[in-house]
Amino acid sequence: MITNEIGLNAGKVWNLLNEHGEHSVYEISEELNISECDLKLAIGWLAREGKVYHFVDGGEWLIGLKD
Repeated sequence: MITNEIGLNAGKVWNLLNEHGEHSVYEISEELNISECDLKLAIGWLAREGKVYHFVDGGEWLIGLKD
């Protein structure tokens, strides 16, 4: 995967979280039709930019946008 594609996926993830709030990695992957591997790269991109928070709840990895 090239850097540009990771950035595009990061934008899709950011838009989803901005419009619908916190989601699990599984939910984001299903909703955006992005593989879990590609999704994790996009989340890493957003995390590096300081735009997301994450935590584990009941075995699910949840992602949300920072205020």
